[in-house]
Amino acid sequence: MSPRFDRRGEAVVLTLESNEVELLRTIPDEVRDALAEPSSKDDPVHNRLFPSAYLDPTEESAEQEWQELVHPELLQGRLAALELVSATLDRATTKRGRAEVELAPEEVEAWLSVVNDARLTLGTRLGVTEDAESEAIDPSDPEAATHAVYGWLTWFENDLVETLLG
Repeated sequence: MSPRFDRRGEAVVLTLESNEVELLRTIPDEVRDALAEPSSKDDPVHNRLFPSAYLDPTEESAEQEWQELVHPELLQGRLAALELVSATLDRATTKRGRAEVELAPEEVEAWLSVVNDARLTLGTRLGVTEDAESEAIDPSDPEAATHAVYGWLTWFENDLVETLLG
């Protein structure tokens, strides 16, 4: 699997293999499902996607006020990014078994946001830490495929960032 990013002025052209397109089509629904789950202070995925603004436990009322003011806007932004990623995949053209789509700057931002949210969601569910990222995954592990998707998304995001940096 090797997505290719090609800078064309302000746009980025993304070329994907068919299996990569299939995988990426599942990401918005999975992230949307994670966002739709009722938020709870005990939910590690929610806490990772929407971290506390106030780490001091004595600032609970300030934290609640901040969440009431900011959370709806953050959620709407994430949901809009998910829709934009789905829409860009829908308009991809296929040539010789590979899908290609040109991304405008705001679409690139949406892709970075969605891929990062997907990585955060998967990584949190898997218990990934900086130390664990370098460890080999046993292929017989029931979560080996999810770890592989996490690793691929990490690489994908890094490749896109590197392309943007030139």
